[in-house]
Amino acid sequence: MKNKWIKKGTASIAVAALMLGTNPVWTQSTVADAATVAKTLSSQSVKLSANASLSVSSAQFLMQDKGKVLAFTVNYVNKESKSIDLGDYTLRLKTKDGKSFKVNVVSSNKDTTSITAKTSQYITYYATVDNGTQLSDLQFEIVKWDFDAPNFERKLGTIKAANNESSQVAPFAAKTMNVNNASLRSAIKGAFITKDQTSAYLTINYLFENKGLQTIDLSKYSFYIQTPSYSVYKVSASELAQLTLQPNERKISTMTVKLPLAVAGKKLSLVVATTDDANKVELPAGEFLLPTLAAAPVTAVGQSRSVFLSGQSVKTTLGKASLDDTGSTEKGISIDYKLLNQGSDSINLPDIEVYLKTKQNVNYPLTFTKDESKLLPGIEKTLALTGSIPSTVKVEDAEIVVRTVGTDKDLGYVIGSYKTTSTIQQGSLGSTFTMGDYRVSLNAIQRSPLEDTDMLVADISITNTTSVSKKIPSLSGYFLVNGVKIENASTVVGLDDSITIAPGQSYNMIIYTQIPYTSVVSNIGFVATEPVTDKTSKVLYQFSSQNLSTIPIISKDKTYEINSVGKKASIQLTRNAIFKGTTNNQFYAEFVIQNKESRVAAVSNLGGYLLDQNGQVVPITFATMKNKVLPNGKVLLSAYATLPNGFDEEHYDLYLGQAISKATGTGETTAQNAIAKIVSYRLNGEKPAAVKTDFQHIKIAGFDISFNNIRASLRSSGGYNVDGMNLNMDYTLARETEYDYTAGDHKLVIEFVNNDNQKMTFKKSYSFTATEGSQNEILKEGKDLALLTSFDENSIQAKITDYNNFTINVYDEFQGNQLLIATNQFAWFPTKS
Repeated sequence: MKNKWIKKGTASIAVAALMLGTNPVWTQSTVADAATVAKTLSSQSVKLSANASLSVSSAQFLMQDKGKVLAFTVNYVNKESKSIDLGDYTLRLKTKDGKSFKVNVVSSNKDTTSITAKTSQYITYYATVDNGTQLSDLQFEIVKWDFDAPNFERKLGTIKAANNESSQVAPFAAKTMNVNNASLRSAIKGAFITKDQTSAYLTINYLFENKGLQTIDLSKYSFYIQTPSYSVYKVSASELAQLTLQPNERKISTMTVKLPLAVAGKKLSLVVATTDDANKVELPAGEFLLPTLAAAPVTAVGQSRSVFLSGQSVKTTLGKASLDDTGSTEKGISIDYKLLNQGSDSINLPDIEVYLKTKQNVNYPLTFTKDESKLLPGIEKTLALTGSIPSTVKVEDAEIVVRTVGTDKDLGYVIGSYKTTSTIQQGSLGSTFTMGDYRVSLNAIQRSPLEDTDMLVADISITNTTSVSKKIPSLSGYFLVNGVKIENASTVVGLDDSITIAPGQSYNMIIYTQIPYTSVVSNIGFVATEPVTDKTSKVLYQFSSQNLSTIPIISKDKTYEINSVGKKASIQLTRNAIFKGTTNNQFYAEFVIQNKESRVAAVSNLGGYLLDQNGQVVPITFATMKNKVLPNGKVLLSAYATLPNGFDEEHYDLYLGQAISKATGTGETTAQNAIAKIVSYRLNGEKPAAVKTDFQHIKIAGFDISFNNIRASLRSSGGYNVDGMNLNMDYTLARETEYDYTAGDHKLVIEFVNNDNQKMTFKKSYSFTATEGSQNEILKEGKDLALLTSFDENSIQAKITDYNNFTINVYDEFQGNQLLIATNQFAWFPTKS
């Protein structure tokens, strides 16, 4: 027809035909009444001409502010060789009992006025219907304007809904929706519900798949839960805010909605809609029936649960709970929560919260260190969960609940609920436990006395059980003394100079803490933990209470071996003695340390103490080893201690070990903090060291020195004025080539004592090597060298009453202590035999 004035009123109705690209089933009838029995809407069509037709591909309701809105999509197919003018046709929506509803075309299709030849197009319409109208009540009349027909219109056909017509897609079935020229296939993949005292929280995993040829912006879609009575609840789908789908791309998104408890048990559907902003209406595009809702099953102990996060399948697993149960009113709990991205894309881990829920629905939060890194495909991420719960709570009766954190745009949803077991893994000294790729064993627990306090020292080995090198794991722990946890902080020190652990190899460390020296330790336990930044440490294993480890006893002819990587050495006790002093006796010992490394190395510092049978402890001071030692090279190391009065010199042991000194951060170390790997030498009943009297081959500080021709004489500056005394002698000094160097600054002290009633005494110190700030004369290496020792004293004659003989004492001065090593008497005026 050419009468455009008639078409103008209908063009706005028939303008929207290019959306949802499906291929409907066509029927060949011009009068739909004869073919609608038991046929659904999408199975019917009406011919517009010999080679053109239309069908209703989908229709669904959504209740909203303006009422119950029906949106339906019509598929126009034009196989003619010319365009179809939509102004020639109109579409009427009626109920089967004759009630009519106004039909509107959506704003995105309002400019579509024709269907091009040899094409098809989807157009979406909507109408507001009364609340009682159901889809099975509706029929769609297609009319062509014709001035030759009565009332200027000719009815082309009617598409009637079947008596059991439903727009709902069966649970888990898929539907392709055609909206705004996009073809979006969707389906519900899973749904579960959780409840509290007032509300139910529904979580839906929903599939999106782009079946078209253009990108789909999913932020344009809205979602609603609709009840059979058309109550509507807005669904939170915050993941879609920035999400687009490329052609043939598919994603699974997680949606949540809060529902009244009374609604949760009803037959519910998820309605997908788009917004027509111009007409201020929500246009339902698909209605998906939810499966029967039930609480998500609690994942059993040791089982995994697959969830969808940011469209990717993620396997989640909760480990066994380790409890820090020390008998107090609360106990620490630590659990590993593992996530494995089973998809092909990396994703951001959502902001999650975790809590332990008891049978009484009391929640106790568990914390973990948040990691901003992505969850990469195929790489497992472990979250170390820690927290505190009452001692009365049994984790076997509780659940660990993991959920996303709610925001102002998203309620958050439960990722999963998991069962776990409450287990404190236990074993005795020497037992091992598994820590991921490592096997950890406790070798010994020793008590290390210091001056005014004691240290408990745990000796631990960590073995790499894999076939590749691994980093040194983070490990710590605390002690249980007589069943009570020691709250003092523990210090961890590695004994091996390693940054990785080779396959099948072990790494040795110690963990120590301070206790008062007065503490009575009847039994000792150790709990291994894994530190968690800013959180309570994770309990890994408890080594049960027992006696302190027995300290091995070795004989003096045996070497003490240090097997730490990078510090391998053997130590031989070569000399020990107690020297008599004027106020206190002195203990003195010498050790030969041999470097067993293949490189120049700084050997371990030594620490030790003396212990007599009365329990009196005397710390030993060792010379500082400042220089590195050549492979197989030796160091002569001196040690000493001032013995208190009452020390039982007949019944005592020497305890020796590796001194542990904590770094200060300035490149230096503090004083000795603990002693590890202690052994003991039984030195009971040893006689005081014999003092040489022949002055030949005196051993001191790695040197051999002999004195001959010792003679004393008064010194006069002129006339009869005596102003001092000279002590002349010859000496031979040779370095003992066995040692690379001698640790510690030793001095030789020569003392003159006149053997009369006044006992006039003079002393002078000599050094073997030049040291900074020292004013001492240096003894030179050589044979039969002259040594003149002068003593200035103007009144010397008044201090000597007898010139018969005098005594020369030779001392080894070390760390301010003088140890007598040689003594003998000499005549003032020797006579020749």
